[in-house]
Amino acid sequence: MENIKAVIFDIDGTLCDSLGVWTESDRILLARRGIEYDFSISEALKSMHFTSAARYLRDYYSLPESAEEIAEEITDIVRDKYFNEVRLMPYVKELMESFNARGIKMCAATSNSRELAEGVLNNNGIYSFLEFIITSDEAGSSKADPKIFNMCAERLGTLPCETAVIEDSPHAAETAYKNGFYTVGVNSGHFGDYDALEKCVHRRIESFKELI
Repeated sequence: MENIKAVIFDIDGTLCDSLGVWTESDRILLARRGIEYDFSISEALKSMHFTSAARYLRDYYSLPESAEEIAEEITDIVRDKYFNEVRLMPYVKELMESFNARGIKMCAATSNSRELAEGVLNNNGIYSFLEFIITSDEAGSSKADPKIFNMCAERLGTLPCETAVIEDSPHAAETAYKNGFYTVGVNSGHFGDYDALEKCVHRRIESFKELI
């Protein structure tokens, strides 16, 4: 990463050990309605942005509520865990301190809501390292579209080739990789196909300690 001037972090599963919270929140939401959660849809939901995931749940289970109402209920379920229980992945703070000392600018691109993203990063003491956060809802597309990464690079003032994207999702990593970003894949333990991840990143790591 010698020529890298800026870094775009994913949040859930990359900076924070939080992906399991989402599966549990969906299970709770459905259990309230007497519906059993189908774990086979978990992979599909992980690649969607927040509102799209709520819409997918509504359509898949034929729920009567609007996508916005479902998203609000899920937020209510996970808010306490995000603000009080979710912790950083190992060596995240040390890595961000290292990047900061080297003059490497940082931001986050997330499929999560702004409220939850800011809350979990503030609670874990790393929000101040970031120049800004952009959510997929704000970008108007999921990470299957490079728009969110391009928006980040534009605000950072760097070219894609000067900008590292650090992701645990093979789908998001592939988008960044194909659009000229230096892409690092991190093993979060929540996505099964790590052979696919390795094929669409410049570097795959097991721990952030490898980048310090």
